[in-house]
Amino acid sequence: MRSTIYDVAERAGVSAKTVSRVINNSPLVAPETRRRVMAAIAELDYHPDSAAKGLRQRSRKSVGLVIPYGSDFVFHDPGMWTQANGAHRALAERGYDLVLAVPETRELVLHELNRLTKNRTVDGVILYAMEGVDALVKEFDRLGIRYVSLSTCYRGQKNNFVDTDSAYVGHLATRYMLDQGARRIGLIREPRRFFEPGKASTEQGYRRAHEEAGLEVNESLILAGDYSIESGYECACQLLSASPAIDGILCASDPMALGALRALRERGLEPGVDIDFVAGDDFQSTRAIWPGLTSIRTPLYEQGYQAGAMIVDYILTGREIPGKVLQGELIVRRSVRSRK
Repeated sequence: MRSTIYDVAERAGVSAKTVSRVINNSPLVAPETRRRVMAAIAELDYHPDSAAKGLRQRSRKSVGLVIPYGSDFVFHDPGMWTQANGAHRALAERGYDLVLAVPETRELVLHELNRLTKNRTVDGVILYAMEGVDALVKEFDRLGIRYVSLSTCYRGQKNNFVDTDSAYVGHLATRYMLDQGARRIGLIREPRRFFEPGKASTEQGYRRAHEEAGLEVNESLILAGDYSIESGYECACQLLSASPAIDGILCASDPMALGALRALRERGLEPGVDIDFVAGDDFQSTRAIWPGLTSIRTPLYEQGYQAGAMIVDYILTGREIPGKVLQGELIVRRSVRSRK
């Protein structure tokens, strides 16, 4: 027989109203009471009728995650899945479901949003920012759609976003390679027309590190990939062919780093022995490579988690929330040589 809210209340020694408050994440419940109610819910395997509850509240307690790059790209990109994982965890902790939408082009985003928001399928949206998304955000404002963006949607955006500081980690990695003695560092950076133009890029940090070291930037050593393994391979091949004296490579993402590693191995070059190498995300798959790769650890999971928490706060309060910028770190392993 299916457990009811009254069964949970009796087991926890509270009223049904208190159980309802716990389920709806009310701040009016004391931590110890919340703990007892959650334990009773688990023991009785109680599942609220979310559809009926949503109709009563005119809310379905769902958030859409809209990634406008199409399924072929999204389902192969570990960075996007890491962000989605973080968002899902934050939403689940707050009693919200995640609805994933992957329209093939930005022109289809509004169509997808109309589908999600019609009849209150979702209460808000986490939007993966991209070039040209500023026009969509204006439409969101017109339609009253509450959103939080992963990265900024337009220059000067102050609220409702969670970003990562690509320039900061680009500077950390480049400065470290320069400090260890590298002088001709190739950069395989993010796509130039991927995010909105105002977002800081790895290249900005790369240039600042060279400037601080009193070194001129060789423009031919800066290439843009598209976050794919294939683009990392092609860019590394171009760097190695055009600049035989190159002594280091910095990749802005792990998939591109995997492609670049293939290019190195085809030429018999070992990271940390023949050439310096820094990868761009520090995903588990990259950490398994031997010798260990020095890597930028980008807080993509935390970015998704913070975005999930932020959109729920926005839904519950109706107030816009100041944006956040997260900083990554450099994880030093064995793929950068010390010449000191």
